[in-house]
Amino acid sequence: MPIRHTDKGWYWGSKGPFSTRAKAQQVATAAYASGYKEENQMDKNCCGEFIGNLLHSATITHFMHLKTTSYATHVALGTYYDEIVDLVDGLAEAIQGCYGELIDNYPTMFANVTGEPLNYLEMLKDYVSDNRQNMPQESNIQNEIDTIATLIDSTIYKLRFLK
Repeated sequence: MPIRHTDKGWYWGSKGPFSTRAKAQQVATAAYASGYKEENQMDKNCCGEFIGNLLHSATITHFMHLKTTSYATHVALGTYYDEIVDLVDGLAEAIQGCYGELIDNYPTMFANVTGEPLNYLEMLKDYVSDNRQNMPQESNIQNEIDTIATLIDSTIYKLRFLK
């Protein structure tokens, strides 16, 4: 089961709240050590939010691409929004194929993200890093997330150093 954070604290599945992530992880470790076996089931809400946020990043970075006056930023963001949709599509299809069910809980609305492209991509990097543990843990699915993280890191490099 995934470890997640809410305004009430940290949870391992439905167990919690715990004051720290470490405590939630301790409970999970103890449960697995005692023979707990997790069902092969995906968290549709978590998957839908993760996929939705990454797909939305294509639109946000496309807007940033169109309004920048920096050629390097323009090119870096163009590469990002050209590649991210196919990568996220592959991730969603891998999850659905692995679990034999469709992800159908996508967010209905997104916040408008404005500001510097580098700040947005750094926030997106943190989002992926913080939320990947809530996604299915099969290695092929985590490898798809690794490829997305690599695209984000590569875009951050371009935005930071190629002026």
